[in-house]
Amino acid sequence: MLLLPSLALALALAAPVQRPARSGQEAYRRVVATALARAQAGLASSVNLEVDHSRWEDPWVVTSANFQVRTTHSYGQAFELAKNLEFMRGEFVRLLGEGRRPSGPAHIWVFPTMAEYNTFGGPYGEHSSILGSFFATDQAELPVATYYDGNWIQLGMWVTHSALHQFLAREFGRTPDAWIDEGLASYFALAWSWEYGASQFAELAKARRLIPLERLLSDPIQAYVQRPHERFIELGMLFRYLLEECEATKDDPNADPPRGPFRDFLRAAVRGEPLAQTEFAGIIASDADVLEEEFRAFDFSAW
Repeated sequence: MLLLPSLALALALAAPVQRPARSGQEAYRRVVATALARAQAGLASSVNLEVDHSRWEDPWVVTSANFQVRTTHSYGQAFELAKNLEFMRGEFVRLLGEGRRPSGPAHIWVFPTMAEYNTFGGPYGEHSSILGSFFATDQAELPVATYYDGNWIQLGMWVTHSALHQFLAREFGRTPDAWIDEGLASYFALAWSWEYGASQFAELAKARRLIPLERLLSDPIQAYVQRPHERFIELGMLFRYLLEECEATKDDPNADPPRGPFRDFLRAAVRGEPLAQTEFAGIIASDADVLEEEFRAFDFSAW
């Protein structure tokens, strides 16, 4: 690339000049060579053709229709992450419906290391010991922050989890009750690997570490600092069970557009509408014990 300006300069220098006599040709070549060298040096000093994107100050940036991804890993990672998030946002909308359309893309920041992620999250009480990502509501850009440790599926789960929180805040302007907010985030995160979710749920059940449904649906967000993994797995699997498997709560297969007791409940919840009179609220009030028993007995390994 550096040769093209040099060639243009050589042509510009040569065009108006009459060919010197043979005795002056050597001097002429030296003048042109010196001019080219100076132009080359000036161009090289003003243009950085090999930017170091491994530094957070100058990362790779990919902007899609709804997201802007910043990462120091690679352009390919930024591109794939933006593409996958566009797909996941489509799934958010398919389940919850359209909210308001925010101006500008949602920001996704993939820090180079766990240490840098923890340094950024420390002032907000966020740490990798809780989860590998969070929605930074105290930042002007309102980014999802995460880090990459070489596990692509894990990165996808982390980013999707927090991107759901970001989606609700940006497009519905509110945060529903903790179990709904975290349940939706975990449900979409586990879509990256339902096999992983099923195996983790089975281990928790075998170890008798599942949280009683009554507590799971009533604990405040502060409770998620304790045993976050168990809560996220159980909620994610519960949401899939309620949306797709439970006869009393799943979508009506003949409805167009899709609708069902739990889907309708979630749509009302993210909009801040009254929930007490919804069909799902009635099921929880009257048959919570039966629902919990059937949920725990369901064979997720058959998926």
